[in-house]
Amino acid sequence: MKYLIIPASRVPEVEFAQVREDGPAYLRYNNDNTKTFIKWNTEENPDCVNDIIAGVGTYWGPYNKEDFMSILGSEEWVIVIDRE
Repeated sequence: MKYLIIPASRVPEVEFAQVREDGPAYLRYNNDNTKTFIKWNTEENPDCVNDIIAGVGTYWGPYNKEDFMSILGSEEWVIVIDRE
């Protein structure tokens, strides 16, 4: 599995038929809803991923699963609940 983090503003560039997510409603966002990610399970990048990478704009990755899980465990993506 490979992962690409993108700004929320770039979601319209994603061709959901080419990635594992079914549509925008199924994306997970970071804590301030400014970033999300897409994933795919092919050796080659899907065309929409290549277009995002080649286009103008920000993205992070692609990451392998191990590296991505480390990012997903960071404070930017995990909500810390204060139980006091």
